This record gives sequence, C-alpha cells and structure tokens, in this order.
Amino acid sequence: TFVCEDDQTDEAIYVCELCQRHGKSVESISSSDFGKPKELTTEHERVYCSSDAVLCCNLIFRLHNTDVGAPRKLRILCLHGFRQNASSFKGRTASLAKKLKKIAELVFVDAPHELPYIYCPVQDHAKESSSPSLQPPPPPDNCRRKFAWFIAPDGTGSSETHWQAADAQFDPLQYQQQTEGFDASVEHLRSIEINFRFAILCSGFAVTPLGKKIENGSIKIPSLHIFGSVVGKDRQIDNEASRYLASLFEDGCSVVIEHGCGHIIPTRHPYIDDIKSFLHRFI
Repeated sequence: TFVCEDDQTDEAIYVCELCQRHGKSVESISSSDFGKPKELTTEHERVYCSSDAVLCCNLIFRLHNTDVGAPRKLRILCLHGFRQNASSFKGRTASLAKKLKKIAELVFVDAPHELPYIYCPVQDHAKESSSPSLQPPPPPDNCRRKFAWFIAPDGTGSSETHWQAADAQFDPLQYQQQTEGFDASVEHLRSIEINFRFAILCSGFAVTPLGKKIENGSIKIPSLHIFGSVVGKDRQIDNEASRYLASLFEDGCSVVIEHGCGHIIPTRHPYIDDIKSFLHRFI
C-alpha cells in the first residue's frame, strides 16, 4: 500500500491490501514506522508475509533500484555494398530492422566514392575505337547515385575528401554487406581509431593485402557471419569465401549462421533468433 506523507496520521494502522483481501494474517504497520526499515529474518518473512506481499515488496524494490525506462538500444552502423547506397540498403533490410527494433537501431550511410552511371576501367584508345558505339547514358538527374568504399586506381569515380562516416556515437558495430569485401588486415583494423565491440558480416569475403598472409583466428573481435550454405543458392559470393573470412576471426568469439535463402539476410526463424541472441550479448 502506498500512502502519501500528507495523508498519514499518527494513530493510523496500515495493512497490506492484498493480504487483507485474501484473509491472510500479517503484521500491521503503524504510521510512525514509515521511513524506519525493519530488519526481518527469513523465519519472520515466512510467518508474516504472504506470497502476494513478497511479490509486491520485490516489485517495489526493483522499481527503487533500477531504471524504469526501456533498456538501451544498440546503434548499428550499416555499410552497403558496391554500387549501392544507404537508401537502397535500408530498403532491403527493412524486415531485419523491424525484427530488431526493440534492441537495435540501424543507421545507414553512403560510401565516400560516387560512381558514374557506367563504371569500367579506362580502356586503350585503340580498343575504344574498335568497340561499337554505346548508347549515351540517361541524364544523371533521373538516376539514383551509386557509391563504393574503394575503387580501382584507374577508375573514374569521384571522391568526397571531407566525407565522414556519421556524426553520431555507435556501440560500435561494423555491419558489412555482401559485395564490398572486408579488409582482413589486422594492422588495418588496429590503425582505425574505433574500439570495435563486434562485427556482423553478411555474405562477406576477405580482401587481404598483397604479399601478406593472415593467420586463422588472428582477428580477436566478436563476430557474426551470415552467408549462404553450399546449396544456399547465393550466386554472388561463394560459400568457401565467406567460410574463409569467418576462419580469420577468433574461433571462440565467432558465430556462423548458414542458410539456404540465397544472397540475402534471412529474417525468419530460427535465423532471426540466432541474430538476436548474438546482439543481446552486448546490451
């Protein structure tokens, strides 16, 4: 029972409503006892407190000693694949975002390199003259802008030198999607001034520096790897490429989810349950 100080009187006697309703005998509390916690032994609690009263007392204790608000959500930085953008990636993962809305907020950003409508390496003049003429591309205003995280040295993509990943705090998590690849260099990861808590790599593959061998289990970051199985119908990223990437992460900290849904992030059971279970470790 909750009684305001203004409504308390010196002569009043207070009894738990739950116990009174069920006709159970409990020790009454006078108004003079408010604010004076009484130490009860285990035996005392068994004699004078009903199960309802104990539940009520435990609930009040939890409300007093914990935050009443909802638990803090994870903020997950989502990086799209090659020739995509934040908007398209957000649309493709809408179902995933809906399933994770109670525990995580997905934040999407565009990559720094904007690609032309037709992207190809610069060709020799002789090859250009011998090739059939191409239809002119449609006006840029009618096309969605496409981006990449890195491009070939002879590419013609434009770069925004002052690009920033996001002006916000992340847990942080790197969310790497399909066709861009993951720089598996331990030196590269250590050079980034971000304290990675974990990484999620979907249909990922390793981009290893030339002349360098990456040891299995050398990347000590908790990781979740989601990719198609051998018969998973993923026509873009081979199963072995994703398996190799997973092997570069510390075995005891990595979780692998193989599915037969193709080149997507599955959101049905049991896959979504495994994804949630992994994320709950960091809340």
